[in-house]
Amino acid sequence: MSSDNISFPQVLATGVQDMKSSLSMLLSSLEVMNEHSQSLDENQRQAYASLHYEAARINTELFQLQLLHKLSNHDLVPQIDEYYLIDTLQEQLANCDSLLEIRGVEVDLQCDENFNWYFDNELISAVVYKTLVNCARYSKGRVQLVAEEDSGQLLISISDDGNGYPKFMLDQAELKQLPEQFNSPQLDYFCSRRVAELHTKQNECGSLSIANGGAYDGGLFQLRLP
Repeated sequence: MSSDNISFPQVLATGVQDMKSSLSMLLSSLEVMNEHSQSLDENQRQAYASLHYEAARINTELFQLQLLHKLSNHDLVPQIDEYYLIDTLQEQLANCDSLLEIRGVEVDLQCDENFNWYFDNELISAVVYKTLVNCARYSKGRVQLVAEEDSGQLLISISDDGNGYPKFMLDQAELKQLPEQFNSPQLDYFCSRRVAELHTKQNECGSLSIANGGAYDGGLFQLRLP
């Protein structure tokens, strides 16, 4: 077969899907291992925590590759439906549960059980999951997750008690596109912001912001949807 007939983006997309399936199996195995983590010594627990974090981070990177592939092909159309926020947030907390537990991170979830909104649950769940994984890595032990209505918009706020966002992230948060030379945190932010902006209503679109401060005087991540 001639290599000219091979579409590299399509090969990449197929490979990413296969890798995500394998990684899901790995994460499931790590969840089972977590049940026995209490018998590990401190060095073993830290090694397990690092393994779990890296696996979760790879999972988010693969999602971003899929997202960027669809964006480049103008093939990403949000599947908007009505969801209860408490279900979406609790599901992502459950996905991060063993990682948060072994890192010793406590999460304060604040969301009315009857609060609902219209959004693409898969996309927003991925953004929340990715942010919680980062919090598990960089917080000192406390995270606050809040979903509420603010000025007619859905506002999801994630605060941690870490050292906050670095200056280069804050300085470039308002850039409309990635710089020619970018790093992983900038790509994370860009992809999450594009997910927010894909949610539109009349003349409004979603937005994303980061700052230092929040509930615990650390990092503050805020996602708004119309």
